[in-house]
Amino acid sequence: MIAVRFHPKASEELEAAASYYDAKRSGLGALFLVEAKKTRDRIVELPAAAREVRDSIRRRSIHRFPYFLYYSVEESEILVIAMAHKRRRPEYWEKRLKAT
Repeated sequence: MIAVRFHPKASEELEAAASYYDAKRSGLGALFLVEAKKTRDRIVELPAAAREVRDSIRRRSIHRFPYFLYYSVEESEILVIAMAHKRRRPEYWEKRLKAT
C-alpha cells in the first residue's frame, strides 16, 4: 500500500476543521475525521480517479462536509497538500507546491 504524507499545513487544517465542527456539535468533529479518513482511503485505493485541477494536483470531496482534499501522487507516496473549505480562499494552497 502506498504511503500518505500530509503537508504540515494540511494537518493543521484537518485538526482545525475537526475542532470547529466539534465546537458546533459534540461528536461532529469525530465524524468529520472519519469522513476525511474514508476519503484518504479512497485516494489510496484509486489515486488517479479524482479530478486533476492543476499540473498533477488532484482533489477529492469529503463526503457530508464542504471540504476538498488536494493531493499529488508522487513516486513513493501520496502527498496531501491541503484540506480546503470549498467556498473559502480558492487556490491559497498553491504556494505550498513550491515548498514541498
